[in-house]
Amino acid sequence: MSLLSGPPAFRSVSLLALFAAAGLVLVGCGASAGGGSSAAAYDHGGGVAGGGGNGYASGGSGGGYGGGGGAAGAGYAGPGGAYGGSGGGGGTAASGSNTNVNLGGSQDFGYFRKLLDAGQVPHPGDFDAAGFFAEHYEQLPPPSCGHTVCLQPMLGVMNNLYDRQGFTLLQFGLNSPLSADPDSRPPLDLEVAVDVSGSMGSAGKIDFVRQGLNLLVDGLKDGDRFGLVTYSTDVQVAFPMADITGSRQALHTIVNGLTASGGTNFYGGLERGFQELQKNYDSGKQNRVILLSDGQPTSGDTNPADILAMSKKYNSDGIGLTTIGLGTSFNAALMSQLALQADGNYYFLEDSGAVSDVFTEELDYFTVPIAYDLTLRVHAAVQYSFGQAYGSPFWQNTSYGAKIEVPSLFLAHRQSASDVTKTGGRRGGGSALLAQVDPKLTADDGSGITDAGVAVVDVTYREPGTNNIVYDTVTVHYPDPPWSTRPEGYFDASDPAVIEKSFLMLNIYLGVSHACDAFWHTGDTSEAIAELDRLVAAANDYNTTANSGAGDDDFKADVDLMTQLRAVLITNGAVAPTDSKIPADPWPAN
Repeated sequence: MSLLSGPPAFRSVSLLALFAAAGLVLVGCGASAGGGSSAAAYDHGGGVAGGGGNGYASGGSGGGYGGGGGAAGAGYAGPGGAYGGSGGGGGTAASGSNTNVNLGGSQDFGYFRKLLDAGQVPHPGDFDAAGFFAEHYEQLPPPSCGHTVCLQPMLGVMNNLYDRQGFTLLQFGLNSPLSADPDSRPPLDLEVAVDVSGSMGSAGKIDFVRQGLNLLVDGLKDGDRFGLVTYSTDVQVAFPMADITGSRQALHTIVNGLTASGGTNFYGGLERGFQELQKNYDSGKQNRVILLSDGQPTSGDTNPADILAMSKKYNSDGIGLTTIGLGTSFNAALMSQLALQADGNYYFLEDSGAVSDVFTEELDYFTVPIAYDLTLRVHAAVQYSFGQAYGSPFWQNTSYGAKIEVPSLFLAHRQSASDVTKTGGRRGGGSALLAQVDPKLTADDGSGITDAGVAVVDVTYREPGTNNIVYDTVTVHYPDPPWSTRPEGYFDASDPAVIEKSFLMLNIYLGVSHACDAFWHTGDTSEAIAELDRLVAAANDYNTTANSGAGDDDFKADVDLMTQLRAVLITNGAVAPTDSKIPADPWPAN
């Protein structure tokens, strides 16, 4: 692969000052400079990140979101810039950060696990690729592009692991040299709309809500504002939006007193949450609604299209939305779509451990975008056609291949595959954008082709607080004839382990989806279970060499998941195979 830089973008602000205001630190790009009397430039010193010159300059008046204004150094971030104020003294640049990027949408596949725990076979639509990928961490190559977000395309070509057909995988990794400092995030206005309908009284769901809201109240910083709406058949403002300072005890009392009764006026509860935030709207803060629900809308306007349209109107006014589901009977598709169109996240609370993960993550990592209006285009080369894309519903097929447009990008928080919570939570790995491309030639046509271009990939996005557009383009090349597949596979990345993990991860996703689809639609459950058996063998084989033989914690969890799905399928009437035809070398790449 080769990296071809696009037109250099002119930058007129100090990005270190800009991101320090949001609790972010730019790293790995040379020494930082001291503060000055004017905004310093984004200076690479004539090279990519890590090159000579002044590096990322800092501080100075006019640094931060919104430019000048306010007393010098009087901002929320302190050194290196201010949120809406003038910059203070010079900041420092840390070194070595490599943070994955999150595109919003589903952040876990807890709903799928909950259905399995209840002995139910999930439908294929219950297994969301974005949520599954987000529970897998990959250490992408260092973000050395010199920008706040770097494109890392990778190529994997091998027979897939469930039916041994040829498979060409493109991965579009996105990572950043920024690192998040949750203690320095900008101020937040937060309105929470909580479902307190009768069904919330079962299976400990109202207890999960109380636990999560109490964590949220304690996690807010003095100066943040908080409001609480409850909804069942009717809608109530339980706590009008106010500064959290001095309000925590009163809020704990209200939260601990929540009880469940009545129907589910989903539309009314969400709308009131937006209205409460809108009448207190402050453009100098992050403005977000969190919606919690365990059921289908039963009162008020119950039409999902109307709910989506209503929400989108407020999203267009700059109000973000995070959705959180509980139980096994809520409208997961609606909750996910609401979050996606609002630049937000969708979570599922399957147990008390998830409660702690979700309410801490949301506050610490998903309130400050690091880039806006990202567009990624994949131009399939002449020897290939674009197949199926995974990892985001924003993917669109085009005449030249495919593209994805994402309104906002955020930092993910997980730092390694072993970075899991005490209760086994694996959220926060970041988003994975994967695509299958298909060679047009499946056999030698006598033309003498010995290698082939696969795709040209370009990305553009806008930097926060500026109108600067960053542009990069890369080409992806396969050194063999397009119809040829090496038995051990071909994996092209600066660290091939990254694309190898993605290849196995996508195969597991496809195999699990095939098994659920076979149970509900196609009927060939015996072969579907055999595919699961082959994938379990491949994951176990992979783990014999991964991380110097210690294995990969994500795939260990996936083996447990596939084993549980196999048992649930058979319990519900699926036919086990007499011979799963597991190959002698289930993961040939090692």
